[in-house]
Amino acid sequence: MDREALLIEADRCVKCGLCLPHCPTYLSTRDEGDSPRGRIALIQGYVQQRVDTPRLHRHLDRCLGCLACERACPSGVEYGRLIDAVRALQPHARRPNSRLRLELISRLPYMKAMPALLDFYQRSGLRSLAKKVGGHKFRRLDALLPRTTTRSPLQTTPTSGVTGRVALFTGCVGNIADRPALLALQRLLDRLGFEVVVPREQVCCGALHQHNGQPAKARQLAARNRALFDADPVEAILFVASGCGAQLLDYPRLDAALEAPVIEACRFLLRQPGVAALPFAPLEANVLLHTPCSARQLPGGGEAVAELLGLIPGIAVQRAASSHCCGAAGSYLLTQPELADQLREPLVAAAGRAQFDALLTSNTGCALHLAAGLHGEGSTLRVMHPLELLHAQLKE
Repeated sequence: MDREALLIEADRCVKCGLCLPHCPTYLSTRDEGDSPRGRIALIQGYVQQRVDTPRLHRHLDRCLGCLACERACPSGVEYGRLIDAVRALQPHARRPNSRLRLELISRLPYMKAMPALLDFYQRSGLRSLAKKVGGHKFRRLDALLPRTTTRSPLQTTPTSGVTGRVALFTGCVGNIADRPALLALQRLLDRLGFEVVVPREQVCCGALHQHNGQPAKARQLAARNRALFDADPVEAILFVASGCGAQLLDYPRLDAALEAPVIEACRFLLRQPGVAALPFAPLEANVLLHTPCSARQLPGGGEAVAELLGLIPGIAVQRAASSHCCGAAGSYLLTQPELADQLREPLVAAAGRAQFDALLTSNTGCALHLAAGLHGEGSTLRVMHPLELLHAQLKE
């Protein structure tokens, strides 16, 4: 989106303010510059050279990108595209937090080596030593690290008759943070007769790049994934992380539309005729279900998750009362730690007040952020992907 197109889209905002009750940062700071209409006004001023750059940076960097404002906007302003476009116009070296964002993004190609390194770090005495000598920022990052899990292969062929063939999108951190969910999905698919394909050379979905001023890199990653997944035809491409899924579904806009349909894993499972016949063991448990912002952007808005969990006899699923962002928002939990923790507090408090047996969420960042918050409050409540619970109750 060039400057002219950016202004045309920004001018669609009539500044009505209907977005204000839906914007978590505005509700937290009560600063008009931290509201969607305020940021759009700043973008207009910046493009027209009426607003200084530091002021724009300050308020743009506090935007979560949750897109709750888009869902509330009567004019249909594409706020997310506006934010992405203006970030792409900024010189990265002059933007606050840009160095940390770019450091995170630049490390993504090396994520395949991380499981072994993380396992060594957590199982040796290195973690205890590092926590003692590291500063506050290091301890915050350490608290977000997922536990390492078994390295069982994901790619499988069902033991009985094959009813279909699907591919799994794991992305850059999936084999670390989402490994339990991916293994659970693979085993559920195996019971339904699906052959599971996991392209080894798949790369990051590009979401972090797209939303942090690197659209060209995002397009490059999308093109690589398209070439890889299209080379091996499957019935569907499934994902377990809602943030990655939202980006994959946006590939057509990046000229990288995938041949196979991209479907959220729970939604795909729910469509299968045999899923209702799977033998799930009863579970008398009360679980809190968190719907990530990115899941609200997906077809069905994440409704399939609750319906699928309902196949477990005896389970009580309670949806999180707050519809606002939990504060994870990609790299936001690291670049804006104070606001991120403030936004997380209502959900952590709600989880602590009731006797829940688990907190379920389908977003990688949300899971890590919420688990760190609960741990910080001394809670032992487990945070897990819904698929993990489903697989745990699946009878042999």
